[in-house]
Amino acid sequence: MKKKISVVATNSCGWPNLTKLKNGQVLCTYFNAPSHGLMQGDLICSISDRNGLNWRKRGIVAKHPRGGNRMHLAVGVANNGDLLCFSSGFYVKEEKFAGFSGHWLSRSNDRGKTWHVDSAPQVPEKIQSAIPFGRIISMGGKKLAYTSYRSKGRGNPSETWLISSEDDGRSWNKITKFGSNDSNEATLCSLGGNRVLAAVRTHIDHHVKLCETSSLGKKWQEKGALTLPMQHPADLIKLSDSCLLLTYGIRNRGLMGIGARLSIDAGKTWRPPWVIHQFGNKAMDIG
Repeated sequence: MKKKISVVATNSCGWPNLTKLKNGQVLCTYFNAPSHGLMQGDLICSISDRNGLNWRKRGIVAKHPRGGNRMHLAVGVANNGDLLCFSSGFYVKEEKFAGFSGHWLSRSNDRGKTWHVDSAPQVPEKIQSAIPFGRIISMGGKKLAYTSYRSKGRGNPSETWLISSEDDGRSWNKITKFGSNDSNEATLCSLGGNRVLAAVRTHIDHHVKLCETSSLGKKWQEKGALTLPMQHPADLIKLSDSCLLLTYGIRNRGLMGIGARLSIDAGKTWRPPWVIHQFGNKAMDIG
């Protein structure tokens, strides 16, 4: 099978987040500065054609505050069709982090062309200083969920929460901690019913593990490691009722690339990993 590569953005650090729209187009939301967070910059989005190959810039999802940036994100589609993006960032001074710049929520009802930004969304107090990541998923009816994490410094375990809404994202009042001992960036994948999987980065050795809930996030189980150390972060998507695709960054020196694994039994077991793309010897940081 021939691999096709499309350039969505240049001169950007990224943290790209892909969202497939109902009409077949794909929205890519990303940080538009060429730095791992040590520059001022916005979250912007680009949109594809219905084949996902040709891209054009679409809108500004969250404009940075003065002296800061919007660099972390969780994106998804509300049950009414609106696009949602939780974001956070830092204030930057002399190329150093100088404080957290807030946990915001952006909403668009025109496929990402214009966005309304709420800089003080109704989320639990603990989450107001946490970092959103991954996907905002629907859990049926008007229920939505996303994840946020908090890092406790290099070499220390992180902690992650699932935050849920019962009014299609107007308020977010329920919170559940998961990923015991060490959890960081987590991507959610709803399998239908009450079952949700999370591909979760750890912070001590930076591998990805699998967590599962069969109660819409009330209780979680650890299912084991999916990658080796320094292979993160991950994305997890449902291709069919039984087939899941895990993709993840490979950040091991000498093998900077993108890895993948398949499950053909809805996440119970996983096929061996393979490398779908390598970035070459000049790559220094990918994720």
